[in-house]
Amino acid sequence: MQILGVEVFEAVYSYLKQAKQQNASEEEIRRHLEKLVSRASDCFEVDQLLYFEEQLQASESCLQL
Repeated sequence: MQILGVEVFEAVYSYLKQAKQQNASEEEIRRHLEKLVSRASDCFEVDQLLYFEEQLQASESCLQL
């Protein structure tokens, strides 16, 4: 949030979450992110956050079984 600002962070987070659910291509994701930020690489940490959230959810699902 410090790098992107709250509004941009929320837009990037929402977009990446939706794009992953829809199995969007890396090229499509990069093009869209470049519309939100000057460098798509600035969104890497947001992508990592989503990855760790997915891992946590998967772990919680396994524990409930």
